[in-house]
Amino acid sequence: MGGRRAPSVVMALRDMLYVSYLLPAERIARMVPRGLVPATADGSNGFLSLVIFKGNTREALHVPAPPIPFDQVNIRTYVIDPRTGGTAVYFIRCGISGRFITFMYRMLSGMPVEHCAFEITADTGDAGHYDSYRVEGVWRGRFTITACETAPGVTGLDPFPNVDRALLYLMDPAVGLYPARGSLRRLEIFHEPLKPRVCKATGVSFPCLEELGLLKGEEIGEPHDLLLVPYTPFEIFLPPEKEKGLGHS
Repeated sequence: MGGRRAPSVVMALRDMLYVSYLLPAERIARMVPRGLVPATADGSNGFLSLVIFKGNTREALHVPAPPIPFDQVNIRTYVIDPRTGGTAVYFIRCGISGRFITFMYRMLSGMPVEHCAFEITADTGDAGHYDSYRVEGVWRGRFTITACETAPGVTGLDPFPNVDRALLYLMDPAVGLYPARGSLRRLEIFHEPLKPRVCKATGVSFPCLEELGLLKGEEIGEPHDLLLVPYTPFEIFLPPEKEKGLGHS
């Protein structure tokens, strides 16, 4: 980006767990506003993901910020960016543990974040291998996810044709869309390409997904894949823009 830098907020994100479910595109279409088109992995199916992480503020408007810790969980799916035709994230719900960060999210972005209480515990060995990962708390019901690392890198992920395509879709969209005040808002973000590890679920209970009508109870405990990113800086550019011609419904 040449010239003057856009206003932004920079955070440090750790222990990012992606819990993803493969669903027919017609089911995903019911989760997003009219006018948005689900982005598919193979022409017929797309993904719904939980993304859970520990965060810390680092910089606000290009000024170092005091480190304020928080935990966050996003419920998101993937759509075609109406401006570029690439893959964008559509945020269905966001839950944040810190009340101050929850307030700041609402004020700066208008994103529909909810305060929720939960804790992430990640146990790593001497080599940084995730021997166990556990998140538990309360958000529209008590939830628990437990997992462990099975491989240091992704070598393939069905139904994507290759790893690069899978990571570009699931982890690297540079645009987030979300409903706010009766309209659709757009945030642009930046982070370096992520290098996830592969995990397996040893237990998943997340009743919020069923309450919102996104998954059936028996589907929640059987995610398609789990990926984990140990650390990344994450920059959000401000202010969000209103997506013209598309409203929230």
